Amino acid sequence: MKTKTKTLTALAVAAALGGTALAGASYAGHRGGGHGLGFLDTGQLAASAMEMFDSIDADGDGTLTQAEIDRARNDRHAAHDADGDGNLSLEEFAGLWHETTRPLTVRAFQMLDTDGDAVVTRAEYDRPLAGIVERLDRDRDGGLSLRDHRHDDDDGRGGWWDDD
Repeated sequence: MKTKTKTLTALAVAAALGGTALAGASYAGHRGGGHGLGFLDTGQLAASAMEMFDSIDADGDGTLTQAEIDRARNDRHAAHDADGDGNLSLEEFAGLWHETTRPLTVRAFQMLDTDGDAVVTRAEYDRPLAGIVERLDRDRDGGLSLRDHRHDDDDGRGGWWDDD
């Protein structure tokens, strides 16, 4: 398995086990500069990360102890281990994954629903990716590739992650 795939798989598993709350809260509190998940700095995704953090912070002191993390992890596992065998089948894990990612799903829906009418219209759904190749095609070859991510134009825009 390629390193990139291993990394993405590890991140997905960590998210399902509650790691999203820790990483998201860390990024939500981070301000300025750097590469990566800067979109979590503000807005609805940061609010979702803080909600997840708060759900693990049992005593509400703003600090996560290992005991709080272990309790949340164990509680989530037990709640989805329907047959009580101590393991999670794919179906049981799917329930855990859905519960863990539900706040992000709601936030993503809200970000797409620009008029706030609780319906994502086709136009709202299409808007974020409309013209994305034109915006991110750094080498101007008409398509997106990893070369575009690494390409640094004369305008100093840098790679994809450097865009605001």
